[in-house]
Amino acid sequence: MKKYIQSLLVCVIVLTFSACKDFLDITPHDRIADTGVWDNAASIKFYINDVYQSVNGPLYIWSSRASRDNITAPAIFDNFMTGDLWYNAGSIYTYSQWGKSTGLGALIRWTDCYTNIRKINNAIEGLNGSAALAQEQKERYLGDMYFWRAMLYYELFCFYGKVPIIDHSQNRNEEEIFSPRDSEIDVVNFFIGDFEKAITYLPKDIPDSELGRSTKGAAIGMLATAYLYLAGVMEDIIGTEAREYYKKAYETADILITGNLKGKYDLFGKNAADKGQAYHDLFMAANEYNEEVIFDIQFTDDGLDVGGSGRRGHDLMGVSHPGSYAQTTDGSYGGWGRNTPTQNLVDEFRMADGSAFDWSNPTHAAHPYDNREPRFYASILYTGAPWRGDIIYASTNKPNTAGTALIDNATMKRGTNSYTMTGYYLKKLIDPTKRGGTPNRYAPFEGSDQNLIVLRYAEILLTYAEAKNEYSGPDQSVYDALNAVRNRGGLPDVSGLSQDVLRETIRTERHIELCFENKRYFDIMRWRKGPEIIGKDVYGIDVTYRMVDDVPVPSYTKVLLTTKSFESPKNYLMPIPDAVTGRNPNLLPNNPGW
Repeated sequence: MKKYIQSLLVCVIVLTFSACKDFLDITPHDRIADTGVWDNAASIKFYINDVYQSVNGPLYIWSSRASRDNITAPAIFDNFMTGDLWYNAGSIYTYSQWGKSTGLGALIRWTDCYTNIRKINNAIEGLNGSAALAQEQKERYLGDMYFWRAMLYYELFCFYGKVPIIDHSQNRNEEEIFSPRDSEIDVVNFFIGDFEKAITYLPKDIPDSELGRSTKGAAIGMLATAYLYLAGVMEDIIGTEAREYYKKAYETADILITGNLKGKYDLFGKNAADKGQAYHDLFMAANEYNEEVIFDIQFTDDGLDVGGSGRRGHDLMGVSHPGSYAQTTDGSYGGWGRNTPTQNLVDEFRMADGSAFDWSNPTHAAHPYDNREPRFYASILYTGAPWRGDIIYASTNKPNTAGTALIDNATMKRGTNSYTMTGYYLKKLIDPTKRGGTPNRYAPFEGSDQNLIVLRYAEILLTYAEAKNEYSGPDQSVYDALNAVRNRGGLPDVSGLSQDVLRETIRTERHIELCFENKRYFDIMRWRKGPEIIGKDVYGIDVTYRMVDDVPVPSYTKVLLTTKSFESPKNYLMPIPDAVTGRNPNLLPNNPGW
């Protein structure tokens, strides 16, 4: 059943209360969870599905969910700027000035993570002690819970480093509840152990009715990406021994490439004639559950109210659809145009022959959108790009319909409230067949129902290539993995590179292939490239026209939008929020610099 996680909840609630009359007559206990839940298969199913509903917000969805609260996060680094001018640019773009009480991004995630960890601990203990389930079903649920606990502790580690390990349901003893932080290596070993347990319990294949649930492939893939992250950040903690995580990363990724799960996943549209269209279609609702998707978050736009929002979809279309097309010819509405790609990212996309774009090249500078790689046209809406039967004009001026004069495009120009701040709009992830918003921009968005991909096979190939190159240098398997992704994106093979050159090639490929998928921040953190990437100038584009023989000819000017800062080592970790340390001073001292 499509949208298993959300839509099943209604059915489960009905089943639970009809099949178990005494469900609400559970004797109160001194534990945080009621043990009576675990005596009934229907109530167990409800509890497990409630966990799935509750955890829709960790690191993989932190920014890519595109809600009005969370999408500000990508503005920290070099992919996005936000077009909503009511946000204080200083608090968003000046990363090093974030305070411990700032309510942005990861700073609100601590409580969410531990709330869900406590739910999961209750579930693991309840499942282990339950006689209401067959062993196979019990192990399936245990696999789900170990997977999610691993994901949550992995997230906590990425943002905060040392955190308390809570692996059991807690009583009301204050000494136990207000735990101190455990060491980094203990936290790492804990979530690795949970991923390994999940791999043991989870099935390789699931029925259509369970699409969106964790699987063996999802646990293996997430463990591989975790190992790659650890290889970068743990060097500061355990020294050169951290290199062994690279070996574990490529060996784990290879299980999905040439190992026991070979053939389970593949690149979507790898043989398509139109590489750009295939890449764009990969993320559309019409192609959900395709062969590349290893794990995704389920959304539905069924009209049911969730949290007063009026829908159970996400805000991707409403927040990111070009705001300059508020009323289109087909009667649909545009969005806020809030998530606007930067020139920094646009310049990363290769030319069609695989070479780098270069502003010092007169041909490139005069025609920056010509002869670019297919993924550029699939990911970026630029001035002159076709969109929904119209042409995008995303900069200061545009020609009138007669082409004889210049007019100020006041409602669409770069920097106008709710329109592009950078001269670009987002195309990747945006469905051109769906409404972008509502007639009233302050009304609730109707919601997007496409699933948002957490992990896909292209990332596994890039994880293998990077980890193997870092551990032992280039070999044919590294080139095979990297070139498979490049070829699907329309770029030619690379070969014969040094380890250093190949490293930069792989990093650039990750930036392009995985842009807007909430990977960039974590890549920058593990590469320890904060000052070079986050703490640098961010650029946009201005496009103006001059009349040549009564024909408007565009010219392009790269413009500075903002200058950001990054303090090392302070900004490699988030601070534990003041509200949390105020309740539990055992968590102090806070992270370095905070």
